[in-house]
Amino acid sequence: MKKFIVLFLTAAFLLAADAPEREILATYGEGVYETLPDTVLVNLSVQRDGLTAEEAQDALRKALSAVLKNLEPLDLPQEQLRTDGYSLYPVYKQQKSSGYVQETPEIDKYRAHIRLSIELHQVQQMGKVVDVAIKGGANRVENINYALKDPALAKQEALKRAMENAQIKAGFIARSFNVKLVKPVSIEETGSYSSRAAGINSLAVMKEAAADSFSPPEGKVSFTSRVNVVYAIEPKPIAPAPAVETAAVTPNAE
Repeated sequence: MKKFIVLFLTAAFLLAADAPEREILATYGEGVYETLPDTVLVNLSVQRDGLTAEEAQDALRKALSAVLKNLEPLDLPQEQLRTDGYSLYPVYKQQKSSGYVQETPEIDKYRAHIRLSIELHQVQQMGKVVDVAIKGGANRVENINYALKDPALAKQEALKRAMENAQIKAGFIARSFNVKLVKPVSIEETGSYSSRAAGINSLAVMKEAAADSFSPPEGKVSFTSRVNVVYAIEPKPIAPAPAVETAAVTPNAE
């Protein structure tokens, strides 16, 4: 039995060693698809200070209540408003030492901070919402993120463009090296999603809102897809040389 197993393994190894290596061509394709958003997420911060922790928290509660009350006339659904990122911490007094500003162990005040996130499904509402929130007492606009409620079609379009790009590149390489693409033997797709907005300057937004002139930055939603493809290739058949016609030679009569 042992001898049979050894012989079988030896035969399998010889068959694998004799198998011809597959010739391949590896390439990749990238596709980018941009579209206008139908959803925007605005993150605002509300911050208040107090001489004690309790005083800071009380001031923050009142400020947040004022911001939400100011937003009520806009009739935003309750599920589109949420708070997160709450923090409460001491702020220490500072002093100059050797030209540097350093904190001292003495507490100067307490600071309470909370973030208000507002999700809008009508992008054109954003300017009004920011105006109202800042006038109600919000301290700053932290960021504005654009998105799509249903990104499936946009992702498919990015993938389609990546596949087309990979095929074009593979065809060009194959023609350059005089080989023929047989079929893909390996396909790997990776996708990434990013939301783009113009840079937001919080101080500029505050000034514009105070002057009733805030205009939202334009934004686009960008989807990027990458496809890694490995093709089996084979040499192109060499075309037979064209037949050369030869004229019959008549021997000279002597």
